Amino acid sequence: MKQPAKDPKLIKQQRQKMLQFRRQLPIYSGREAIIETIKANDAVIVIGETGSGKTTQIPQFILEAGLASHELGTIAVTQPRRVAAVNLAKRVAEETSSTLGGKVGYTVRFDDTSSNHTLIKYLTDGMLLRELLMDELLLKYKVIVLDEAHERTLRTDMLFGMIKNIQRIRKDKAAQGEDVEPLKIVIMSATLDADKFSEFFDMAKILYVSGRLFPVDTFFTKEPQADYLDASLVTIFQIHLKQGPGDILVFLPGQEAIETLTTLVKEYAAQLRRSQQQVLACPLFAALPPSQQQHVFDPAPENTRKVILATNIAETSITIPGIKYVVDCGLAKMRGFNPKIGVESLLVHPISKSSAWQRTGRAGREASGTCYRLYTEDTFRELDDDTVPEIRRCNLAAALLSLKASGVDDVLSFDYMDRPSRASLVRALEELYSLSAIDDRGHLTELGKRMASFPLDPTFSKVILQSADYGCTKEALAIVSLLSVDSIFYTPSDKREQAAEARRKFLHPDGDHLTFLNVLQAYWEVKGDLGWCRDHFINVRNVKVALDIRDQLVRFCERNNIPPQVSCGTDTDQVLKCFLTGFFRNTALLQPDGSYKSVVGNQIVKIHPGSAMFGKRAEGIMYNELVFTTKHYVRNVSAIQSSWLPEAAPKYFNNMRASV
Repeated sequence: MKQPAKDPKLIKQQRQKMLQFRRQLPIYSGREAIIETIKANDAVIVIGETGSGKTTQIPQFILEAGLASHELGTIAVTQPRRVAAVNLAKRVAEETSSTLGGKVGYTVRFDDTSSNHTLIKYLTDGMLLRELLMDELLLKYKVIVLDEAHERTLRTDMLFGMIKNIQRIRKDKAAQGEDVEPLKIVIMSATLDADKFSEFFDMAKILYVSGRLFPVDTFFTKEPQADYLDASLVTIFQIHLKQGPGDILVFLPGQEAIETLTTLVKEYAAQLRRSQQQVLACPLFAALPPSQQQHVFDPAPENTRKVILATNIAETSITIPGIKYVVDCGLAKMRGFNPKIGVESLLVHPISKSSAWQRTGRAGREASGTCYRLYTEDTFRELDDDTVPEIRRCNLAAALLSLKASGVDDVLSFDYMDRPSRASLVRALEELYSLSAIDDRGHLTELGKRMASFPLDPTFSKVILQSADYGCTKEALAIVSLLSVDSIFYTPSDKREQAAEARRKFLHPDGDHLTFLNVLQAYWEVKGDLGWCRDHFINVRNVKVALDIRDQLVRFCERNNIPPQVSCGTDTDQVLKCFLTGFFRNTALLQPDGSYKSVVGNQIVKIHPGSAMFGKRAEGIMYNELVFTTKHYVRNVSAIQSSWLPEAAPKYFNNMRASV
């Protein structure tokens, strides 16, 4: 069906209206200076206050000035989070009066709207790292904008060193007369140690852009709060009942806290009189399906105040319209990793001062606002100035595999802005060696190259590649896809027993991996019937996201000549043996006292209460995650036989025997 032609007069009016809006942004007054600085310098650091418009406008300035084109190369704008990349691309497409996927597009994991016509592409830092595997010098880009640089995610830190090196190589090639365009780098942030970044990027020019941050009144508590959830709930309803119009943004440390408070807000809101303004609770966290994340951007119904309950995903980049009040509990969940024992931790920590200011700034984007900090002024003074970069506190195996696959062989002497500990680097290399991703000399193997081609952690990539040998590719793809999304089960607080009963129908005696497989097979049998999903407490959205991921992984398998439909039928031991080829380090054996001791690190671990293996005894167990919260808990657990271990990783277990 042919689309009706748009009225040229209407298009012209929309463009003029959008240009008028853009000209009102603080950054527009510095447009010429920004363009001239980028023209004259290889690398530029832009420090722009929250609300200045830097993320949406600077890529457009670059394009309008002719500094990027299909002939010269296009513009990549990286974001630490997918929700920011998606929403920024939509906004800039609107501002340029173009269709998303045309002049402006985005690429995030398992979702790509960019095309050959795209000139400004918003993408997550992880996706730009993936592009490096196919194009080591990123020749399709003339300008790379590294946004939200202060967040210092693991992938962003990798990009700093790699793109700095690419810039040097391209400049040398251009100087030698080769047909290669030099690369320009723009690093952007609202809060940044500008001098440190300038020094790293060979004394890059620093630009300061004033913002349109409206005044924000900040209040602290007089006494420390024993329960941040209770304090948040009280503050929300004090604002709602005593303050004027405007939506509320509440910062919380994680999904569990958000879901708990969402339930409490709904319960309290139900008690409001009909004549009063109503309250709409909107959760926002990374594991929430993208369709649900978008709800926070929708206007609230008439006579309703939105209360957005978010992790630090809402701290930067994305602007949620209508926010006038911020409630900051002063906490965030941070991943840590102990390379000596291989234990990852996910613990609640106090935020840094820079994070606190970022959160406060959210209340002043559109008008003056108020921030309520649920901690004392003395506590604020004791906070660290900045958050410790992820590269100094995370497992580096996936990052080092990306580096090696991108042509950086000597990862120990790589140009890191903040060098990780030698113990972390060595442990990551040991993990890659035990997975056969690198050889005895530390070079990438053919298997390692294929592992790096998948948009997955090395362990999951290894499982899928090995599934061909175990004849269970169909099952491996299904399970990996389900493990790549948040829980496919949901448990309403008022129906816990019914949800547990429904879940028991799917439980497999050998654990969680095959339980997930049972759920998906049952879902396929009923063709995704919504009533069946509701009755069995299955999260339809998460299953659909998992199936989208599965479809993409099928295409990766086909590129690697792995037939995706090969099935092991009822021989489910093959599935567990296959998973063991990737997760052999994530195993524990039963001890005489009934506890489990990890094979690597000799830690006593406990099976998480949410696992199908909780309360059961098996000779050995394999797990996807070992996380320290209050105890060393293992999640996504299945039973294994100890005799399978040498077969799954002969190199690793033979070395262990030799060292013993």
